[in-house]
Amino acid sequence: MNRREFLKKASLGAAVIASSGFLVGCNTTESIAPAPTPEEWDQETDVVVVGGGNGGLSAVAALCEAGKKVILCEISAHLGGGSVYSGGIMHAWSCKDIEEYQAHTEGLHDPILSKTFIETFRQKYIPWLQNIGIPITQMGGGPGFNAEVNYMLGSGEQGFLKHKAYFDALKDFCENNGGTIMTQTRVLRLVIDEVGKVCGVQAIKKGESNSIFIKAGAVILATGGYQSNKGLMAKALGPNGDRVYNMGTPYNTGAGMLMAQGVGAMTTGSFSTFSGTLNGIVSTLPTEDDPEAWEKARGGDPASLSGIAAGRPGVPMLVNYLFPDQTVAILVNLQGKRFVDEVSPIDAKYARIPQEVVKQRRAMAFIIADKAMIEQVGGAETVINLYIEQGGKVVIEESLEAFATKLQEIHGLYKGALLRTIKEYNEAIDDNIADSLDVPRSGGYYKLEQGPFYGIPVTSNAYHTFGGLAINENAQVLDLNREPIANLYACPPCAAMFREVYAGGIASAGTFGYIAGKHIAK
Repeated sequence: MNRREFLKKASLGAAVIASSGFLVGCNTTESIAPAPTPEEWDQETDVVVVGGGNGGLSAVAALCEAGKKVILCEISAHLGGGSVYSGGIMHAWSCKDIEEYQAHTEGLHDPILSKTFIETFRQKYIPWLQNIGIPITQMGGGPGFNAEVNYMLGSGEQGFLKHKAYFDALKDFCENNGGTIMTQTRVLRLVIDEVGKVCGVQAIKKGESNSIFIKAGAVILATGGYQSNKGLMAKALGPNGDRVYNMGTPYNTGAGMLMAQGVGAMTTGSFSTFSGTLNGIVSTLPTEDDPEAWEKARGGDPASLSGIAAGRPGVPMLVNYLFPDQTVAILVNLQGKRFVDEVSPIDAKYARIPQEVVKQRRAMAFIIADKAMIEQVGGAETVINLYIEQGGKVVIEESLEAFATKLQEIHGLYKGALLRTIKEYNEAIDDNIADSLDVPRSGGYYKLEQGPFYGIPVTSNAYHTFGGLAINENAQVLDLNREPIANLYACPPCAAMFREVYAGGIASAGTFGYIAGKHIAK
């Protein structure tokens, strides 16, 4: 069966969705078949952009600047997507050119897309944002970032106010130049014509029972990743993938990727890795898993947006997954064993520790620390107390024996193995051979010897999934023969680019959204 026949058969099984619910298809793990061309279109435009984060809005702005008619469909009532979880930095991990980028990412990222990303980001995208009046500010110095090559969203505002200033400016530019932004509008599927070409989308507005069809000469998918789709996370990461917290919107369901697969798109990249951090474990339903709660929190005070991560406590940076050389504690699994060099410049490079935690039983690990470590990391005791107040089962005991016993009783952690791990670890530090342990420790030689001892259960969250659609340097989605699918574009993280090592989500999304818009405009 050729692609044209495949698409015709797929569309037959997907004919028009009457009385479709707003969240149709939100947690499927299968490709979403396209809809056939309707007898009558509800709207018509040059381009439809799906998703209102930095990728989608950058695409709309580039197209509007070129005089194109554009409609943006965003499922949320709010623009900006998952950037609400970011520090507001627009970066490519301080890399100035492809040589630095390849060195940082260890050559693991797609080489063509890497070169396109770093060169376009530095030479075209950032100057373009500045030229059209979008507020970005060269950031100040700090550990891990080069102030000369990274930018903060906004003009120096505090908290999420800087994110708001940036996205408000993008929105205003788009609308002032003829773009139409439709919030609370979910795209259900792509639409194909009689020869199988993408020619628009089928969407539904919140609160309405009938879907609408929007005709377009091109579609750009800027729908984010799939971290809120537990089925896809389990398929991608293995049996513990569904336990990974979603550090994104409730709408990061992989819908854009699945819609593109429905018209023959190829997937690529590292579905087994992601970027994320560590989180405390509590039984409360996270805000990110409840669209209604998320929308309410997202509409709160933009200076803080403190409601976004409700029920998901942070963890003290005793194991510093951002700057490993600052780590003082150790990580063990439920078997009571260390499983990663917590300070290695390679093994612990951001975000490899969260990736390793997911591989452990129940996607669970324990930060093990003593009194001296807690006192060394500023604010650690305050964070631990907040964690406990939220229901986290942190274990604190004066003696090692009582500590290991309590961890076994509460969490099922292997007591004998934990005591052996701590004994061998302390002895290796005394003998100056910690880097020769079965799981080495290459720095941060702090013994666990002064009670009270702390056992802090953690798991991983994900804010940027790495697997996704295959695209070329023009952001065109590729089919199974790696040929561009006519009229279909995508930007990360809906499109794949990263592997293992993170290198800037807001920047990569915006850069390829800009690239897609410019390519269509030509």
